[in-house]
Amino acid sequence: MSGKRSYWHVYNRMRRHYIATGLMPERVNLLAEFADLEPADVDEGIAEFELSIGLRKRGAEPDGKAKTETD
Repeated sequence: MSGKRSYWHVYNRMRRHYIATGLMPERVNLLAEFADLEPADVDEGIAEFELSIGLRKRGAEPDGKAKTETD
């Protein structure tokens, strides 16, 4: 297995942060932390996380907002 990161790393980072704090990390912070990934890959990880907590339906835009670090 290669050491290259993917959108699953973003998803896992968001999951761990959400479990620990109850808040979603900000996209700008994720982009900085995962600067080695394309922004589209970071967005894919965010979308996958939002699907898992019910903020987004597959094939649709988010229909709700979770609390973020700046809320």
